[in-house]
Amino acid sequence: MTKDVKGTKEPKEMYHFSAVDSIERLPLSEQVYVTLKQAILTGELLPHEKLNEVKIAEQLKVSATPVREAFRKLAKDNLVVIVPWKGVTVKADTPEEIVALYQCREVMEGLGARLCARHATSEQVEELKELCREMHAIEDATARVEVNSRFHSMIAQFSGNERVVDYLLDFRERVNRDMYLSSFNAVRTHDCDDEHDHIVDAIERHDEVAAENAMRQHINNAFIFKRANAEIQDKKLNEV
Repeated sequence: MTKDVKGTKEPKEMYHFSAVDSIERLPLSEQVYVTLKQAILTGELLPHEKLNEVKIAEQLKVSATPVREAFRKLAKDNLVVIVPWKGVTVKADTPEEIVALYQCREVMEGLGARLCARHATSEQVEELKELCREMHAIEDATARVEVNSRFHSMIAQFSGNERVVDYLLDFRERVNRDMYLSSFNAVRTHDCDDEHDHIVDAIERHDEVAAENAMRQHINNAFIFKRANAEIQDKKLNEV
């Protein structure tokens, strides 16, 4: 799968979708919606990428109507942009949206790490260390995101603060989308693994300040990568 923004001015000739099957008797438009949403959240469909209604319908073996309905639902999710007479594109985050998301993540996940260092049991620390070992060994992007997401969720859960857990759940899908993009970068992947180790080391020592600082630095590094990646994509798009 090519992970760049080549061809974003023109629709793809072919998408990598399979014909939709019955998903617990969901309406056809809902099945198309789930398929496209998953493709966007996992980075199969990249920001700025133009979506061709006819070609998607052909590959999914459905009519254009459920695809059109799925586009409308994705627009409500803030995942695509529909411009009359110009078509549909995968939404890219604005610089302001990127800053806002990562500011919130840094504060809330930093608090979660601090409280986790205060309350985590030895058994919980071992669970976190095991996840870190898994991430060091995983190369598949999808598997990495699943474990990485579990790592962050687990720290929030071990914090003992339900508001931290609920707050992070509100934008978990949005964060996972960024995790997919970073998982295709070997340097960022290696750095993430080391940063996770530092966080868990501080939690194991019950050093609340160090745990919070390590988590905040981790989120800030993710922000720097995300912003740089967005700028590169915008530059490539403008060069097309």
